[in-house]
Amino acid sequence: MQFDFKTSFPKSVSIIGAARSGLAAALYFLDKGTRVFISDSCSDEKLKNELISKGLSNVEHESGCHSDKVLNCDLIILSPGVPSNLPILIKAKDMGIPVWSEMELGFRVCKGTFLAITGSTGKSTTVSLLGEALKAGDKESIVAGNIGIPVISLVPALSESSFVAAEVSSFQLENIDRFHPKAAAVLNFMKNHLDRYDSEDDYYNAKKEIARNFTKDNYLVVNADDPRLVQWARQMQNQTNIIFFGGNVDGYDCFWPQNGRLYYRFYGTDGSILNFENMFIKGGHNHANACAAAALAKVAGVSDKMIEVGFCRFKGLEHRLEYVSSIGGVSCYNDSKSTTAESMLVAVSAFPKGVQLIAGGRDKGCDFSVLDQAVKKYVKNIILIGEAAERMEKQWSGLVPVFRAQTLREAVNIAFEKSTSGDTVVFSPGCSSFDMFKNYEERGSVFRELVNELGNRENSL
Repeated sequence: MQFDFKTSFPKSVSIIGAARSGLAAALYFLDKGTRVFISDSCSDEKLKNELISKGLSNVEHESGCHSDKVLNCDLIILSPGVPSNLPILIKAKDMGIPVWSEMELGFRVCKGTFLAITGSTGKSTTVSLLGEALKAGDKESIVAGNIGIPVISLVPALSESSFVAAEVSSFQLENIDRFHPKAAAVLNFMKNHLDRYDSEDDYYNAKKEIARNFTKDNYLVVNADDPRLVQWARQMQNQTNIIFFGGNVDGYDCFWPQNGRLYYRFYGTDGSILNFENMFIKGGHNHANACAAAALAKVAGVSDKMIEVGFCRFKGLEHRLEYVSSIGGVSCYNDSKSTTAESMLVAVSAFPKGVQLIAGGRDKGCDFSVLDQAVKKYVKNIILIGEAAERMEKQWSGLVPVFRAQTLREAVNIAFEKSTSGDTVVFSPGCSSFDMFKNYEERGSVFRELVNELGNRENSL
């Protein structure tokens, strides 16, 4: 059973999973007059509250199970958090009932062009950079998908000349059919979601589904520094166009960082787009993200100048090495989402020198020794808060001066007292927030407020 949403449309749809994308799909179908049935494994009270909050209280639904009622439909939409191997879904497929992800639905409905991004890390930053470039290039566009905005909630209003910068997860790719973006970037393959997949290969193969329908009219953008992706790209090169990012690979179109700039070779043209120093977001990982986003923006026809404008006005995602402000020549970055030693290492290494590091929180047992060399190379002073402060101090005492603070406010004050023009205050806790804050979002918001208070005080002098 197929639907093109022009001449044929499902009369009844079952939606499994009453999360953000499932409820967005429900609203879309109800607006079209389709009968909707929602099934979720959560408690009845929780489901009813979710439906009420979205104005869906009158929709037929079930909670605590997925019964055969689900099968009384023309089409099933599966939320990404729901496993694809549920017994009810196996029954549905045996009966010939299509099972789609909300991403497939959004693609079917959309008149515009999809530019897709997947990978284990960096998706949200890369899709946001792409969105800024499209906006700067005066392209009708949206940023949606796994970044937190269901595509079906926005794409029905788009024209044929529009672009969808879509962040796509492996879960969403498990149930695609015709999904066929003009270009797709696969940023990296790392061990992830092994609670969902039987093996690493199963996870990687789910990611590869993004290019399932590619032809020579499409572009597959892959990381030149990921051996698995390089091998896959060479297997795909007879099927579609390959663009490498992050390295200059002979014989291929490429976007790569070199001597602090972003260079490219694309469609018979060489060029340089920007100086990375002019971007708010810092670090080699973000240089690679920018290269991937630039490749997709060029496919969409955005000029080098407008890519530069878009990238250089992007201040980063909230709490992920997010630029806050500059006070007296001291730049401030909020990396509150950092809850591991490895994420701290990325943050500290993003700046060439003069880092005033604020860290600490509830100890998760991380191996903080992985930062030792970076601390010696990049960090000027360390200011510690929270339950992990004592263990962190033991690890880094003797490498650089270490100070203790009772509150985040005190830590921010100490960091600025120790700073000189050209330094960077980096709040990268490397720990969970629960000893002092409700969550990392609250923690990061408090840091931003404290920095802005200092800035306002500075400006009033």
